[in-house]
Amino acid sequence: MSALFSHLGEFAWGIAFTVGLVVLGWIGAMILGTVLAIMRVSPIRTIRVAAAAYILVFRNVPIPVQMVLFVFGLPLLGVVFPLFPSAAIVLVTYHAAFVCETLRSGLNAVAVGELEASRSLGFGPFGTLRNLVLPQAFAAVVQPMGNVLILLVKNSSVAAIVGVAELTFVADKIAIEEVQAFAVLGGAAIAYVVICLVLKRFVAVLENKVAFSK
Repeated sequence: MSALFSHLGEFAWGIAFTVGLVVLGWIGAMILGTVLAIMRVSPIRTIRVAAAAYILVFRNVPIPVQMVLFVFGLPLLGVVFPLFPSAAIVLVTYHAAFVCETLRSGLNAVAVGELEASRSLGFGPFGTLRNLVLPQAFAAVVQPMGNVLILLVKNSSVAAIVGVAELTFVADKIAIEEVQAFAVLGGAAIAYVVICLVLKRFVAVLENKVAFSK
């Protein structure tokens, strides 16, 4: 066990890399997913079809396949990214599809009467979207968005297959070196559980706050 304690620094770095991937992946997925959701409800058919095609592809291709294609396939076309940004980009593009569909359900929940009232008050399409539609849509899907975030945390482990030194990669490396697979990978599993429970609690508090403000 003393040998395992000597790897605590590596373990901490693995957790830090995982948190970094999650933060970057979530921010990017929220931005791209919001744009896609707006495209999905656009009155312009071409824009709707383009967004639907994106959702169809990225939701149905497994994320390990996307990760490998991005990291090892793009260099064949002369496009090369460092490993960590590559993993973050794949997390963004994959989870943006889930953010889009989750947010779209919130957009569809906005009452038509409120949209008409907004137009009668002189708000244009972008003003209505920014001040009325998006705030209500996000408030309506706090819990489902939290589920997407927790999915992203778990999927961040896929970065290990391309050599990103996040938690799963580091734990696997230490387990091989110390021949202590159960103890080390069990510790990694506990770390993932703790991260997801903290996020679940945060989402619950946020949902209650939003419900109270209504």
